[in-house]
Amino acid sequence: MTPKSEHLVDLIFKKLKTYKKKKIFLEKESLNKFILSLFKEN
Repeated sequence: MTPKSEHLVDLIFKKLKTYKKKKIFLEKESLNKFILSLFKEN
């Protein structure tokens, strides 16, 4: 994973973790795998 995409994952993770309307259960590892799968499809 490039540093730029790693940074993007971090930003998305932080935004989702601070979302107040609903409690979101999220693991950073799972988010990384999901985003990598999106990159691979393109």
